[in-house]
Amino acid sequence: MAATTDSSDPNKGKETGPGNQIVLRVSQLDSNQLDGELHQLLKAQFQRIFQFFKPGVLAYIEPELNAALRLLMWQFSINSIGATLGQRIMNLKYGSEATLTSDLSQQQRLLYAGILIGAKWLQDRSADLASSTNHIEAFQRIWKALYLFEKLLSVASLVNFLVFLQDGRYQFLHERLLGIRAQFAQRQVARQVSFEFMTRELLWHGFAEFLFFVLPFINFRRVRNFLQRKLFRPSPTAGVKVELALRRDQRLYKECAVCGEWPTTPRHIGCQHVFCYYCVQSNFLADPAYTCPLCSHPVDDVTNIQPITCDVR
Repeated sequence: MAATTDSSDPNKGKETGPGNQIVLRVSQLDSNQLDGELHQLLKAQFQRIFQFFKPGVLAYIEPELNAALRLLMWQFSINSIGATLGQRIMNLKYGSEATLTSDLSQQQRLLYAGILIGAKWLQDRSADLASSTNHIEAFQRIWKALYLFEKLLSVASLVNFLVFLQDGRYQFLHERLLGIRAQFAQRQVARQVSFEFMTRELLWHGFAEFLFFVLPFINFRRVRNFLQRKLFRPSPTAGVKVELALRRDQRLYKECAVCGEWPTTPRHIGCQHVFCYYCVQSNFLADPAYTCPLCSHPVDDVTNIQPITCDVR
């Protein structure tokens, strides 16, 4: 099954060249995601060199560091092969809009570097530059104009992305300005993985993400205690056994009523059973209606959780 059809493409019907194939929007979005992750990976590897230096040694030069890393990635990607590293992984490359089968011109490559390296550096460093030249009136006007231009550029980028979602041509505003768009580096062949498998994986991934979002809101301890109270109520003979044990002076302080282990920092709640401090405290904080699992004696208030001062035998 080939991913090559799109009824809105004006090049539909042209047979030759990988540039005539329509690049899926998801492929372009994935390539941008990969570019960001590769940049962070390269930055993390570089920061390891300075991990034993004084903390904050790279904080001041971080804009220059990011610019140097982008320049390095541009040199070995756009300038060398006409595609970003993420695009190469996705079998994509850039082509001129005028003739999609041709590579980028040298002018387009340099402008691409100026936008993604120079403009990004200026954006990251603008706050420091503005504060250092705030006393000069001419610079104040320049920074105000740049600030307004940045806001307008953000709005234009949003509009461009909405248009991209509709026609799938220019993912970024600089692609539209430079007249370049993504195309396949090699002609697509039949998929090795079926859409059914991809759909199933995406479905399970979405379900897992939903569970990761919902599960923290569920108080499992309270649910468990509720079910224990409703389904496993202590038998009427339990109170008789406790009373007989007390008559024989056999204190039931040798195991926690929750975990069954020897009590750690023992506490009681008014009944003749003993609890670990963590067991009874955590259960009561998670479930204010918590009762003793052996005799259903309620806690009612945190002050009713008292330490046991008698001897354990």
